[in-house]
Amino acid sequence: MNTSVVRIFGASALLVLCLSACGGPANTADAGAASETPAASATPSPTPTEDPFKMLTSDELSEIAGAVKDSDGVALTVMPADKVSQALDQMMSIMNEVQVEPAECNSIATGTAFKPDSNTTMAVGASTSSTAELTQTLSLLSGVDKETLDQTLTQRNSEIGACGNISMNVGGMAMTAATTKLDSDASTPGAVALQTDVTLPTGATQSTIMIFAVKGGVLISAQASGTGVTSADLASAESFLDQAAALID
Repeated sequence: MNTSVVRIFGASALLVLCLSACGGPANTADAGAASETPAASATPSPTPTEDPFKMLTSDELSEIAGAVKDSDGVALTVMPADKVSQALDQMMSIMNEVQVEPAECNSIATGTAFKPDSNTTMAVGASTSSTAELTQTLSLLSGVDKETLDQTLTQRNSEIGACGNISMNVGGMAMTAATTKLDSDASTPGAVALQTDVTLPTGATQSTIMIFAVKGGVLISAQASGTGVTSADLASAESFLDQAAALID
């Protein structure tokens, strides 16, 4: 298994990327039609402090991702939809081969929270300063109904502690993953930050810092992943998250 695949593994051990991995970008035309479906009407009326739950198209999500800037003031590069789809297909193919212990942690490790849906849209942006040692990305996911999203995030939040230490095996390659919750200074309400350290058979460690939140029905996740990741990288991830959230009406 090459390093790029291991990097996908490290990221997939985290909550939000797991959720995003099962979404897959929908056809833009289909997404536009989906924006008029009664998804929002099936959810309870929001409280005064809750942002309206809505469906955004792939183009709208890409516009938001492309407006977010990294620490150098450079706008993120938005991945083409077909490239995102290919990456997700690769990840899902790998996830289908994963054996997880303890078994009850399988869903959080392999990203089986949501099944693909034609109404789901997604966009991914990456910092141009990303390197092999550190990759900084932002992903936006829309189209999951409010009840399902709330229930799944609540469940996953509780699993962070129960599945803080897991072992995984794919194709005879064994590795362990340790996930801890981090304190966050993000201004976006409900933001949750995590760090996952994946130890490879060689003894090397692949770390990922992830922060996620929901704003107006959009699942926002920002991450820093690589061998050079430190706790200081949380600040950049928080900035990505807060910038994206501020652009969602």
